[in-house]
Amino acid sequence: MDTFTQTVEGLQGPLTKNQAGPISTGAFGEQLTSTVFGKYAELTRYGKVFIAKSGAAAAIPIQSTLTNSPTLWNPASSGKWVYPLMATFGVGSVGTPVLTSLTISQVLLTGDVAATNLPIATFTNIAPQPALLGRGTASTKFANAAVTFTTNPTLIADLGIMHWLEGSAASGAMLPVFFDFDGLIVMPPGTSISIGAIAATSTTYWTTIYFAELPAPYLP
Repeated sequence: MDTFTQTVEGLQGPLTKNQAGPISTGAFGEQLTSTVFGKYAELTRYGKVFIAKSGAAAAIPIQSTLTNSPTLWNPASSGKWVYPLMATFGVGSVGTPVLTSLTISQVLLTGDVAATNLPIATFTNIAPQPALLGRGTASTKFANAAVTFTTNPTLIADLGIMHWLEGSAASGAMLPVFFDFDGLIVMPPGTSISIGAIAATSTTYWTTIYFAELPAPYLP
């Protein structure tokens, strides 16, 4: 059996600001990373992560009529790109279980305000809270059960979260109860995303969306 010895030099403890430090690599030259604080910890530590939480449990509407759907809105003048990180769904009250799955729809060229004949007609903002507790204010807006659109948002993806009925309401289930976006959707200024369902739910859910706001990147 072949064996080898590798020596890696490093510093113990956190670095001070602007202090140079070595990068650790593996046997194949790959950079080693640590998940000791979780993959969103650095973004959170710098005050870039926010939490949008519904004010009350509400049904999730059918994707073809997304009035009063959980909606994350990055206004046109925000100067930020929004990265949805995770969406979670907690059951509020059990209604009649239906065969359904959750979806994501988009609105483009939203502008900054909601008004009649604009892409977003009405919008009751529930101000997102900073994940770095007590630090920072989000540019992004969130509505849960008080938003309407001049033209229904365009369906762009299925979340793969399903709710099915097998026999009776007691055997209905929803798996999983969260969706990790993992960088799959990015929201430039002037866009919104809404969560809908293939069939409207009568069960109500507390919806929470975690997201990051970062400066607009350079695009080639």
